[in-house]
Amino acid sequence: MLTKVADNIYRKIVPLPNNPLREINAYIITGEKNLLIDTGFNRPECESALKSAFNELGIESTDLFITHLHSDHCGLIKQFSDENSTIFSGETDGELINFEAGNLYWRMLDDLFIKYGFPKADFGRNTDIHPGRKYCHEERVDFTYVNEGDVLEYGGYRLKAIETPGHTPGHMCLYDEEKKILFCGDHILGTITPNICIELSAENPLQDYLDSLSKVEKLDVELLLSAHGTPVENMYDRIKELKEHHKNRLGEVLRILGREWTTAYTVARDMTWEIDCKNWDEFPAPQKWLATGEAISHLQYLFFSGEISREESDGVYRYRR
Repeated sequence: MLTKVADNIYRKIVPLPNNPLREINAYIITGEKNLLIDTGFNRPECESALKSAFNELGIESTDLFITHLHSDHCGLIKQFSDENSTIFSGETDGELINFEAGNLYWRMLDDLFIKYGFPKADFGRNTDIHPGRKYCHEERVDFTYVNEGDVLEYGGYRLKAIETPGHTPGHMCLYDEEKKILFCGDHILGTITPNICIELSAENPLQDYLDSLSKVEKLDVELLLSAHGTPVENMYDRIKELKEHHKNRLGEVLRILGREWTTAYTVARDMTWEIDCKNWDEFPAPQKWLATGEAISHLQYLFFSGEISREESDGVYRYRR
């Protein structure tokens, strides 16, 4: 479905088959120059859906803005760019996207999770299960990097780049101050809470995320355009809910931790999750990965806040109160 959400701005819902997210909202700004904001996975279903929107709008060429490194946002860069396209991203995630194009990124991410207690896979590398690896871009991208405050002009809008690290180390939003519109990627979602996960080059992602929420909270926003789920009617109320969610999560992690040294994987097992499984053993492997990453981010926040201790033993981090 292609929906007009504002003058010259269209939302295309792109399916994400066999993925809990189900779909992504790609945004297209039309005008003398066109701009595509995020793409979907590198899958034929995503490409077909997005092409149908381009055909309906009569678009043959476009520039692209990638909010962050996850493959459901950047997997189709190659298919929707040509020699005339400018491909924008923040430098931090742009570099990680290009790093991701080789196997080294995934080997390092796999080793990072093992260091935080995720079991080593019997069949190969744990990242073999990661949907972001299965459906990522395949070639290096010649990005044009944008910095905080840089302005992109498309369709009558002046879109200021806003750095919002947390969901990823270099997540970026676009904000039109006059028209009070914020393209927020995965920074603020209405139907789910954005996954805050440990990542290469990010030691305390939850602190980064909470700081970014406070930063965006100061903006005057009437139309929030998120990358997943239904529209958020009131950004400020949703930010309060997200902060409260993480406050409660931190409290839960503290209750789980005792005086014995414990890995993040074990903490994740004992946390509450909204997933239709009877127990941790029934969790699909990709969901265990995401849950463990979420547990790590909360443990790291508590560690850097001085509320818990961390030790490294046999190459694995463990925590206790």
